[in-house]
Amino acid sequence: MSMKNRKTKKVWLLLLGGLNAAAASAQQGDAGGLSYLDEVVVSATRTAQRLQDVPASTTVVEREAIEKSSASTADQLLQRVPGLYAARMSAASPNRIAQVYTRGLPGNGRTLVLVDGVPMNVLFDGQVDWSQLSTQDIERIEVVRGAASGLYGSNAMGGVVSISSRLPESGFSPRLSVEAGSNNTRRGAASVSGKAGTTGYFLSFSQLSSDGYDMWTDAQRAQHGAAATQMTAMGTRKRNAVAKLVQEIGEQGLLEFRLSSLDDKSTDFYDIPGYVPNHRKQLLTSLRYQHLGETADYSVLAYHRKGRQFADNAAAPLYRSIASKADYDDVSRGVNAQFGIALGDHHCLSAGVEFSDGYMGVVTDRYVATPTRVMRRYGEVRRSALFVQDEMHLGERWVVNLSGRVDRWAHRGWQTDTLPAQPAGNYPTRSGSEFSPRLGVLYRVSPEVVLRANAGRAFKLPELWELYSSARRGAATYWGNAALDPERLTSYDIGVDRYFGRTGFVKVTAYRNDARDFIYNVRRDASNFDKVNVGGVRTRGVEIEARYRPAAWIELMFSQTWNRSTITRFDPDPALEGNTLVNVPNVRSWLQAELTLPRQSTLTLVAQRVGRRYADDRNLTYRKAYTTFDVQLAHQLTPAASVRLGVENVADHRYEGIGYMAPGRQVTLALDARF
Repeated sequence: MSMKNRKTKKVWLLLLGGLNAAAASAQQGDAGGLSYLDEVVVSATRTAQRLQDVPASTTVVEREAIEKSSASTADQLLQRVPGLYAARMSAASPNRIAQVYTRGLPGNGRTLVLVDGVPMNVLFDGQVDWSQLSTQDIERIEVVRGAASGLYGSNAMGGVVSISSRLPESGFSPRLSVEAGSNNTRRGAASVSGKAGTTGYFLSFSQLSSDGYDMWTDAQRAQHGAAATQMTAMGTRKRNAVAKLVQEIGEQGLLEFRLSSLDDKSTDFYDIPGYVPNHRKQLLTSLRYQHLGETADYSVLAYHRKGRQFADNAAAPLYRSIASKADYDDVSRGVNAQFGIALGDHHCLSAGVEFSDGYMGVVTDRYVATPTRVMRRYGEVRRSALFVQDEMHLGERWVVNLSGRVDRWAHRGWQTDTLPAQPAGNYPTRSGSEFSPRLGVLYRVSPEVVLRANAGRAFKLPELWELYSSARRGAATYWGNAALDPERLTSYDIGVDRYFGRTGFVKVTAYRNDARDFIYNVRRDASNFDKVNVGGVRTRGVEIEARYRPAAWIELMFSQTWNRSTITRFDPDPALEGNTLVNVPNVRSWLQAELTLPRQSTLTLVAQRVGRRYADDRNLTYRKAYTTFDVQLAHQLTPAASVRLGVENVADHRYEGIGYMAPGRQVTLALDARF
């Protein structure tokens, strides 16, 4: 932790003791007069720093904004963040199609997602269970854009999304929230939080159900032909539970235990009796100890994440029965330790180690056509890492952040199938290492103007399904490849921030990513496809983030991203070189106006635009750009109770997200109470 600003450290101690980040920053703002200048972040450097002292491009979604939002999942809160494309279209959308792209890099697996420091990207395919925490259980979200493997290792190619769960509040604080809306959507949540002496706790339970809506596109219905009558709406049933216990140890130590569970079930999709398209259960436990000394700090985190998933496979081509069932088991566990020491008032050195391992097992059986058939897939991965970071404040104007990380990895797996002539194999252990450096430089032109520049390297290990999962779909077989290399990336960005004291800020960042060894499915012959490292990709763009309060009764927030993601090399088919990556929008805009009205009411207006996205590698078809408008009116009934009426997609515009249609207009009525 940097010792340059003792006030920053004091605020971080308050944070750990139960104050939220917004309140802590406000306290600094009262003391220094510049609240936006003193906001504290952690994820950009793995140490507590003022946001204005961080070279990396970083955005914070505060607790106040989360409470005012109608979002039910964490990824919906990211739609306001520049450089990110969060593609979930409604609460009923399953996590499997809820994608978040960072700086034009497609796929959840290229953005590392953390919940209280625990990696959430599933080893099998890099997907993220965004529903692991209900939004009522989230304290804040920090988003760091740009190559971050220098501190976080694999998956952090595009950046890091760090989600912090709620902290205990002083006294005894029960809360209750109920919500109802379109598509027979129901949501209920209850929590209790408190502190008794040096012990704090937070307990929460929430449940969401929705009949969903018809997500099928016209093209998908046409492909199904006569089976189109079997295609129905997809609904959802979600349950979340969180328990958090915090114990202060002396004046400088803090022990935190957290447990959270998710039960996320998708329903319907095909009109087949008993059909379950996806049912995901996950249990996450973690234990963290932190010691904050006068000149040295250290922390240790241990975690265990266990997931179980069930999915039915519908029988093509009529989709009137279940063809087979699949069970997925995945486990991730690890421990990391970090140490930081002040080498003076303007210099901090930190280092850490990480160890993790995990496995994924998939069993597909109960085939109707071949009842004795059993297909098994298994993969495991082990990782270890060492990172070092040097943070230097050179005078009053310069900040230099230099970090480097060495990751060692090893993986192995196998696949069997009792049906003859099917993909199978036993793949021996393969190992390697990656070095990821990163340099960040910040120059303070004045107390209100900051220049930033960053350069770094990042990587992503192949996912277990890419390595070991081979499957036949119709007449084609898609083969895994145990010899795949990691994807690698070099990243650059440069930015300028202009703060306007308490009234707002404007931040502009230009970025470029050069990636190689991208993994693609390449056609071997008429009936076989191989996963190989063939691709070179370049993404480049400009991000704008702004916040302005022209008067006490109105606040404006704006983000804009222009992006171009281009295939620069594709050896199997050079004709694709120069084309744009699929599903990545060329522009994304978000504008919010929040108006404080008389009689303790608040009106929030949101406009969002997503640009055109190509639907195929050859760029012959595309998904049209769309614009949506949302409105929400909130009224404080009593000091302890409020009501919210929200309308998403007011114009009832039907548009296509990533392969599926949006639901149109959605109306929600909610009541929140504190006791």
